[in-house]
Amino acid sequence: MTNRYQPIDHRLQNCLDQACDAHYDVRLELTDSSTLEGQCINTEIHPDRSQWLVCKTRYQYTKIRLDFIARMKSLTPEASFSEVSSAHAMVKG
Repeated sequence: MTNRYQPIDHRLQNCLDQACDAHYDVRLELTDSSTLEGQCINTEIHPDRSQWLVCKTRYQYTKIRLDFIARMKSLTPEASFSEVSSAHAMVKG
């Protein structure tokens, strides 16, 4: 990646942490408008200080850089949040 990592809003980070702790199923909308559905497993910090989400998709584990997540929607019933957006870091639900 050539783009410098941009730290994400703390509210989005808190929702990601909750999603990983409880292994929520989520739908991610990425900044390039693509989408991904999977189960949140963990976050990682790489040597360049970028942070990544590890998701278990249907067939594999995938890593997504946190600043590439535009929106995250929980697909897990009774989750602590329903949707969070990186643009406004608004938690609904």
